[in-house]
Amino acid sequence: MLIKLKPFDTLFFRNSRPFTKGEDTWTDFVFPPYPSTVYGAIRSYLIFKMGSLRDFIEGKFRDILGVPGEPAKFTIKGPFLMKEDKLVFKMPYDLVKLKDEDGKVFLLDFTEKPSLLVSDFPFDYGLLWKREENIDDAAGWMEELNFEDYLKGEKQEFGVEKDEIFYKIEDKVGISINKAKGTSEEGHLYRFSMVRLMEDTGMVIKIEGIEEFDDEGVLQLGGERKAVAFEKMVKNSFEDLENLALTLETDIFKIYLATPAIFKKGWLPDWIDEKTLEGEFKGIRVKLLTCAIGKYITIGGWDMAEGESKPLKKAVPAGSVYYFKILNEVDKEKVKETFHFKNISDEKAEEGFGLSIMGEVKRL
Repeated sequence: MLIKLKPFDTLFFRNSRPFTKGEDTWTDFVFPPYPSTVYGAIRSYLIFKMGSLRDFIEGKFRDILGVPGEPAKFTIKGPFLMKEDKLVFKMPYDLVKLKDEDGKVFLLDFTEKPSLLVSDFPFDYGLLWKREENIDDAAGWMEELNFEDYLKGEKQEFGVEKDEIFYKIEDKVGISINKAKGTSEEGHLYRFSMVRLMEDTGMVIKIEGIEEFDDEGVLQLGGERKAVAFEKMVKNSFEDLENLALTLETDIFKIYLATPAIFKKGWLPDWIDEKTLEGEFKGIRVKLLTCAIGKYITIGGWDMAEGESKPLKKAVPAGSVYYFKILNEVDKEKVKETFHFKNISDEKAEEGFGLSIMGEVKRL
């Protein structure tokens, strides 16, 4: 079941860095929202649709929504940005742009580490830029067809879409109010950023494990609990991506993280040994050959039942890419069923973290 979200107004999402009015003057902005934010909004919507918060705490919806401290029985995949019914994706970290030039991004060469190289670099392979031009980190988005070409491994050059095509940032100013006096607090002026989606842009998520859900309605999302309209989608916008033909002819594949992943070993999945870089995931033995990951982010949140902040977790950001080699004799279709379009985060996978999308690695 796919749900499309369309806000009526601006939305506010910030990261987990502590913010104290009067001491800090700027809140850090994050977009798209973390999966847990959307997951919590859906869970809250269902709690109050089915009963009350007290009913939830008492476990009356445990078979569907779980209880405080336990996950619900449904899972999500996403959220994704969607423009005019086409999905768009965060720029993969194994792409770069030419310095001082925009509009195109290029795939780094997947290359075996030279035998004479003396380094503490732990991988057998690396991602290198072999041309003479100076490069910089790529930023922005890939539209769906471009992203599918990237996953097929048949191109080295791709177009890039900028943030302003999908949304714009509106900076706001706020001030703390003394609730007892009803007056503003001196020295408590602060600024924060809101996101306004363009008219033809929304967010889409896939919900699994719930048989019945309203065809349309309104839920609250993000800071200030802004109203967001939702509707079920008739067309499966994920179909082409889920059914992407992958040959895996080299026994090497990449995993693109469409949503942040919380791994117990920090940047490394728990099922990969830190020394050998080998491991097994659901019967598939693999070796991690190299990776391109961004700076870690922190995931927090608000525990509605307990009325307090949730513990912070470090996460690998969306757009990070891991390259694996298959080590055992296994059907290629089973590899795809195991890794493609699956939440592989060590923690909070049911909340949408660690959504992996497989891609080919054809150039060695």
